[in-house]
Amino acid sequence: MSATDQNDDDAFAFLQGPEPEVETPEPDQAKGNALSPIGLLLDLSWQAIKTGGDLRSLPAGATLAAIIRVPSDAWIDPIHDFVHENDPAAKIIEGKARRKDWSAQEALIVDALDHGKSVFGIASDPDTQLPPLLRAAADVVMAIPAPTPALMRRAIRLHTGRARVPALTAMDIGGLDLLDLAAALRPRTTPGACVRRLRAAAATRSVSTSHDSTPLLHDLSGYGAARDWCLGTLADIEAVRAGTLSAGELESAVFYGPPGTGKTTLARSLAKTARIPLIETSVAAWFQHKEGALGDFLQQVADVFTRAKNSSPCILFIDELDSLPDRAQLDSRNKSWWSSAIGGVLLALSNIREAKNGVILLGATNFLANIDAALLRPGRFDRQFRIDPPDAAGLAGIMRSHLGDDCPEADTGALARLMPGRTGADVAGVVREARRFARAAKRELTEADLRTAIMPADPRPPGELRHVAIHEAGHAVVAHLLGHTVSSVTIRGEGNAGGWTDVHLPSVSDRGLIEARIKILLAGRAANQLFGASADTGAASDLIEATRLLAAARLSFGLAGSLVTRAAPDQVLDLVARDRSLADAIDQELAGLMVSTRRLVAENRAVIERVADALVGRFVLDGVALADQIALQPALSRRREPRLGRGQDRPRPGG
Repeated sequence: MSATDQNDDDAFAFLQGPEPEVETPEPDQAKGNALSPIGLLLDLSWQAIKTGGDLRSLPAGATLAAIIRVPSDAWIDPIHDFVHENDPAAKIIEGKARRKDWSAQEALIVDALDHGKSVFGIASDPDTQLPPLLRAAADVVMAIPAPTPALMRRAIRLHTGRARVPALTAMDIGGLDLLDLAAALRPRTTPGACVRRLRAAAATRSVSTSHDSTPLLHDLSGYGAARDWCLGTLADIEAVRAGTLSAGELESAVFYGPPGTGKTTLARSLAKTARIPLIETSVAAWFQHKEGALGDFLQQVADVFTRAKNSSPCILFIDELDSLPDRAQLDSRNKSWWSSAIGGVLLALSNIREAKNGVILLGATNFLANIDAALLRPGRFDRQFRIDPPDAAGLAGIMRSHLGDDCPEADTGALARLMPGRTGADVAGVVREARRFARAAKRELTEADLRTAIMPADPRPPGELRHVAIHEAGHAVVAHLLGHTVSSVTIRGEGNAGGWTDVHLPSVSDRGLIEARIKILLAGRAANQLFGASADTGAASDLIEATRLLAAARLSFGLAGSLVTRAAPDQVLDLVARDRSLADAIDQELAGLMVSTRRLVAENRAVIERVADALVGRFVLDGVALADQIALQPALSRRREPRLGRGQDRPRPGG
């Protein structure tokens, strides 16, 4: 077995079950009684050093430069005292000084060595906390390992003088630092009381989901490939438990997608199902302490990663990952500061992955495109998974999970179909609101409460609702006729939109597909005019997008004769506003497309009216319900239009 494999086995030893209850005689019992709890833990930890040898075994009288890597900054002061007791003349450099003081320290190091004094550097991360001169001159590097469950059982045995100590696992001491561990060892205490204090402290220090309401992975609904990856990771953890896989093979991943889609829930679920600690942090949290100086920021990063290292095996979940800007997009004003900050994070990520001690990194962001590419390379965050709003089945499962034993008769499938495009967070809010209705009425929760929370009363007058329903029905029916997949259509207002239609569009289009998309955009206004309404402002967003598409075809995509690209697709409207001849040409194209759109809408008036009636009654139709309404029409007038494929983006034509 290689040294790496041995380290991996040590890291995951607790996963093979608790240590057997054995009564082993302790020859150092008298020492255990004489030492303080901190002194006892330090002594046992020194004995556990695997490389470099014990400080007390180093050659007597030798002038050495040595580095002592400690599990966390909390160990620095006690180890300082420990080293001083063994070599009072030694020069000790603590990994607490700011980089600006390193020059003065390096001069003291050279002077001490020149006078025959040994120099010891003590740090949790020597690469970032100790002067370069000391790192280069070091004759030996000693790494004090974080206390293991076995070491803590021995410490309890020595401290209490009792041979029988309850079993401990890494979960019982996960996230605990030196002082936390020492605080569990009290005078005249029992082994059982020590273990109970350790477990209580771990429950406070480590953010663990083992006792909360987070569903297990197998009970989660939706999530697609992200959940599949988590299930695969769960299987890998089980393989590490069984000793058939190295901990270094465990991957890390970033979850991305719209807000509220359950990225945090998925991370918590993986930790809970795998029965390992979860440590949650965010980029914003790294700025919450001290004054926001670069050194303070990097110290917060170091503290979080040290905590993860001490809690391994565990999951370290970093939210708001896009708060670290992409260095390629930085301006000169902040580039130096952010480059150093991001460099520090990259180093921390690389170090913890290279340690291969079972820390699984998970990140979350709403904007993957804003993340520095170096964060996403293999060896840091290996994989990226998009998490979209769940489908109806997923929403139904999420609702049932939040309801628990309440309202068992509720048809969650039917309720979910009223919420197309909504997220898991939306469902949680719906259930909370419904429970509030029930409490106010002093009765049990009912399905009617859930429906009211999903579809609250709309204050708009019936005439306005009918107008919006005709508009959205025009979009939806024409999209269906032209071969698009419509996932949902609703007249539920949101922001400035009176309603919207979610249509799957191809990511790559030719000229014919662009014109078909424009007809879908114009269909709302055409439908309103067909049913007697005059032109109004409700189609403003549709006209903006239609104009942009035609302008982009000319100026960006080379689909209107010239192959010259004059502007990016999101900048073409600026050119249209400045170029009258260009605007006139696009206006003529729009007028021609509106003529054919009106003809298509008129030929399918009955279908549009049927869909509008359904929208007024239900407020929302998912793709299946929309198809059912369209199928009620005996004969559809299908024009010869381009058949469109299913794509990834979801523009929302609507008023």
